[in-house]
Amino acid sequence: MTLEEEIIEKAGNQMAADIDREVLWGMLQALGWTRVMLPNETAMLNATLIKEWLSLNCKQSHEHYRSDFIFEDAKDANWFVMRWL
Repeated sequence: MTLEEEIIEKAGNQMAADIDREVLWGMLQALGWTRVMLPNETAMLNATLIKEWLSLNCKQSHEHYRSDFIFEDAKDANWFVMRWL
């Protein structure tokens, strides 16, 4: 496989993963989950602190990808917004 083919395959795989996540998160939102997007700079500069905060403070399930977060419990989402936005 050439370098060009590897790059195209990697980009295609990432695009498929992004689409899958959007579909899943859309279904979760339809079930009542709350989605929050931080500014990219905030998420990048505080990534370790945010992960630690999520672990210590969230009572229900949550997921994140880069600066995009989704919470099962709206209270967790609200506390997150008050802390990080």
